[in-house]
Amino acid sequence: MTSWNQNTIHPHMKVYATDKQHVGHVAAAYEDSFLVHKGYLFATDRYLPYSLIAGVEGDEIRLSLTAEQLQNRLWTRRPDYENHLGDPTQLFYDRGHGVRDPFDESGTEHPITP
Repeated sequence: MTSWNQNTIHPHMKVYATDKQHVGHVAAAYEDSFLVHKGYLFATDRYLPYSLIAGVEGDEIRLSLTAEQLQNRLWTRRPDYENHLGDPTQLFYDRGHGVRDPFDESGTEHPITP
């Protein structure tokens, strides 16, 4: 299984849901997520965790969720572990959305369940 990260994902890549709907394009890539600019599908910019990527071909990213599933998720704010370590609610939100917690020493994944 390929591990996607900020070294393999870059700006301007097109992003598609599993139902082949165009979600948008990558605006930026971070350690824990990548930013998809708002567009037809999203009313606001979204920070998607790398764990949502099902595959990459050329400059196209295929996600593991349908367009409808993506619209039902928030992801409007990038995780900020360094600045909210004392906020258990925000950490719970981040973990519940499949974002890798760089301070989790257990080594367990926090998968996203559609």
